Amino acid sequence: MHNYMFADISRVLKKRSVRFGIPGFALCLALLLLFYGGKGAVSADMRRAAEFALDFFPLVIGTLLFVSVYADDFKCRAMQVAIGAGVSREGIVLAKFGECALLLLFTLLPTAALCFLLPGIRNLFYTGAEAEAVALTIAQVFLRTLGFMQLAATLCFLTQNSLQGVIAFALLSSNAMYILITMIFLTGPLKNNVGRLQPFLYTALLHSVQTDILSGKPFVGTLVFAIGMYMLLPLILALLGFRKKELSF
Repeated sequence: MHNYMFADISRVLKKRSVRFGIPGFALCLALLLLFYGGKGAVSADMRRAAEFALDFFPLVIGTLLFVSVYADDFKCRAMQVAIGAGVSREGIVLAKFGECALLLLFTLLPTAALCFLLPGIRNLFYTGAEAEAVALTIAQVFLRTLGFMQLAATLCFLTQNSLQGVIAFALLSSNAMYILITMIFLTGPLKNNVGRLQPFLYTALLHSVQTDILSGKPFVGTLVFAIGMYMLLPLILALLGFRKKELSF
């Protein structure tokens, strides 16, 4: 399984779209941090600029990585070949999850370095609270993107159709699904009969954890619930569902 995972990571990193897409995002981030606010900018402006750019990370880089990890494999039947070579179906699911986590770390760490180092070029250094806020935003973006990947990947494994997974990931990472579900939860009979369910959505839970940490409130229970409900549960469903599926891709 490890050989399959690292071979696949090597394949993804060699793709032209990845080799140009990740540096392109980094360049846009660098230009934003170097010129945002003009001469009158302060460190708080740098924090806002970094958080603004990071909010696009799931949609831009996340989609790029998701397509490279999942859609290409379904398209060229690499999973089928790997299973024929002796890799278990459970190993495939876990390997893909591990690939996504490692690739996100590979891209987020340089992004984090830019967020912390570039403001210093303008002599705009974060305060302690601002640095903590940016660091927590980076961690939140990592968990949010990985969770969205697993939700969409579960759809891929259950339907054996990568297109549906890509569409689902795009809707999740663009916040379109979050906005739609929030509108449904906050209006009409659902609000009256069920109550406000919007705070239990994955994005809302992660933002709640970030706020609780910054304010010194307990956060572990909310974090465990968010990861368990929106990352581990879909992973378990993918493991169980893909094991019983007939290979048709």
